[in-house]
Amino acid sequence: IKRRSEISRGTKSIFCHSVSKLDTGVQGLCILLTSSSKINEDVLRSIKVSYTFTALIHGNPPEEWKRGVYVKIPTEGLRQWKRQKTHQKERDKALNTVDETDDGESSTVAISTTALDLDDALIIQCHDSLQIIDEQQQQISTLTLQSRFDNGRLANVISYVLRKLGFPVVNDRFGKREYSALPRRIKNIVKQKVCIGCYNVDIAHGDVVTNVNVEAHKRTQCSFWRETLA
Repeated sequence: IKRRSEISRGTKSIFCHSVSKLDTGVQGLCILLTSSSKINEDVLRSIKVSYTFTALIHGNPPEEWKRGVYVKIPTEGLRQWKRQKTHQKERDKALNTVDETDDGESSTVAISTTALDLDDALIIQCHDSLQIIDEQQQQISTLTLQSRFDNGRLANVISYVLRKLGFPVVNDRFGKREYSALPRRIKNIVKQKVCIGCYNVDIAHGDVVTNVNVEAHKRTQCSFWRETLA
């Protein structure tokens, strides 16, 4: 959906404005405002959205993650990472090579147990972990991540932060080494889908807060994999 679009239906028009976006391969909720007239920019700025993502990650995070930890979103580092990735792509294209395990990330991400403003931070909570009984002895965990950060596609930001913390999202394209070690049964079910999605949003406009939520996809849940691999 374009940022602003006009849909004609008979003699009436519906104006649409996309408030949020999801990355390719990411499932979940997007917010779209509709109106019979053009949407005022002041109205758009007055709307605050809190997004809650659910993700399946590689590894078993520290115990403190069960209580919830905060991470400041490295916006400068993220923009730098995007530029580096673009330049690396150009160099790889010239050399006819692609390195899918090195994403050129150089900024640091730190965990805090002190509450941070979610306008530019994430709160991360671990809800379940699973030890996979096989030769690789892999572990996977289910997290929720909440933020009001709205500068771009948040799933991409979350994946970046989790990689920096050493717990990449399952099937993140920069986590192929970890993904390759998973049992074939998991990979056959996951296929090309990245295991992260936005399944809960809180939309605040003035004093009114509206919650919308849907059930998280089963591939993000350790309980599903525990039953599948039993």
